[in-house]
Amino acid sequence: MARDYFDVAIIGAGPGGITAAHYLQRAGITDFVILERADDFGGSWRDNFYPGLAVDVPTLFYQFPFARKPDWSRLFPDGPEIQRYNQDVAEQLGLYAHFRGGSAVEREVWDAANQVWTLDIAGREPITARFVINAVGGYINPKATDQIPGTAEFTGTMLRPNAWDPEYSCAGKRVALIGTGSSSVQILSAIADEAQRVDIYQRTPAWILPKPDMKLSERAHRVLGLPGVIAGINGATLAMMELPLQLICNVLPKLPRSLLAAVLPQYDKIWRALYEVLLRKQVADPADRAALVPGYGILAKRPILSSGFFPALRRPTVSLITDPIERVTAGGMRTEDGTERPYDLIVMATGYELFTDPESYRTGTIVGADGMDLAEDYRRNGLRSYGGSAHPGLPNRWSLVGPHGYVGIAWHTFIDLTARHAVRIITETNRREATVASVRPAAFERWVRRMRRNEKLIRTYTVDCNPGLRTYFVNSQGDALYYRPQTISGAWWFSRHSPFSDYQFSSGRQSAPASPHTDRQEIEAIA
Repeated sequence: MARDYFDVAIIGAGPGGITAAHYLQRAGITDFVILERADDFGGSWRDNFYPGLAVDVPTLFYQFPFARKPDWSRLFPDGPEIQRYNQDVAEQLGLYAHFRGGSAVEREVWDAANQVWTLDIAGREPITARFVINAVGGYINPKATDQIPGTAEFTGTMLRPNAWDPEYSCAGKRVALIGTGSSSVQILSAIADEAQRVDIYQRTPAWILPKPDMKLSERAHRVLGLPGVIAGINGATLAMMELPLQLICNVLPKLPRSLLAAVLPQYDKIWRALYEVLLRKQVADPADRAALVPGYGILAKRPILSSGFFPALRRPTVSLITDPIERVTAGGMRTEDGTERPYDLIVMATGYELFTDPESYRTGTIVGADGMDLAEDYRRNGLRSYGGSAHPGLPNRWSLVGPHGYVGIAWHTFIDLTARHAVRIITETNRREATVASVRPAAFERWVRRMRRNEKLIRTYTVDCNPGLRTYFVNSQGDALYYRPQTISGAWWFSRHSPFSDYQFSSGRQSAPASPHTDRQEIEAIA
């Protein structure tokens, strides 16, 4: 019979789960379980295997700092290669012995009497854990396909990027791609040559920039394999980011918001002019060129790197459709202008529920001290965290991907910092022979206010200068919570030396401090 108690439960087996497990092992903590709803490690790289899938960050940065790999096939490797790397690292660390697949965590409830978390697992017996590290990534669940009326009526094939049929061939097929995000751009580039026809349905244009990809030679592998080379490249790049981040987080936020709102759009005018030059060279159709120019700033939504999208769009068998979709029909798609187009395949690349949106958190699924419900707290007070990971209403629990969390140049840098912090506090709790660690409400409020002050430039740019934009940079509450407005050196120091006095360490039968209820208007006034 499977054990039902662990010292630490890690939820999620993507890069975050692997990173947390590594630091637990390094701290000498081996009584942990990795709970994963799927059947293997890898996260998004396990779930997504659509045509053309590749990473959009140079692989010199997109890898675990504790498991660097010098012999990548390309500067931007494809999805299967990234997934093999995730599996290899998990195997090298011995993590499969801690892995429990098919374990979707449906509910987390803090048991104050026993000072443990009870985790309800779909179709299985619950487990209890003293500590919880939530390593669910930034993309929580795919958005429902029924957002567009009529999807159930379609008699052809409907696929999603995260649920692709590897046996399906696009050769000779009429294909509709809904969305112009990274997945759609990559899929179009991969299938345009073989499909009979591809229509890409665009609601909001994206900034699509050339991707400087290249094969890595054996000589490059030898150089990158020399001790300290990849780490040195990473360190030098992070060091070069310090000055701009100092300006963004510490200097420019001291300026009046009205001045920032007047100056920042000039930056985007320069980029838009350059982008129009690029489009004139890449896109022949004037109507398509006009439709492809984004109306928002280049940094208000993550730019897409692709050198194949515009050549694919030039093909006579590929069309850009900007008329709004009215509904899916039995045989294809109808737009609001009355045009109906027949399709064999519809690709629903409509995105995910994101960690920055309050709607992504369901009431009753994460319940902490004194009945504090995380979803209700987020809706009432906005998404907040201490150090991008902790909340005082959730004792002995950290999220590796939380509000005001992302810092660095790639996902692995970010989760490495939050995982280090979580494991450091767990280790200190054990050293003190305490049973509960919870962020003090006063420390939490200080941190939230600091983040609000430091985010002034980011918020002014993404919210004030780009009103009405919804991305994972700006959520439904109008908050810009993706980036952590802190320098990399500051985040690095925090992950290793944050003051233990910001936590309350306690033993015995008592509940942790309740969540502070700072009024949203008070917080927004700070920004």
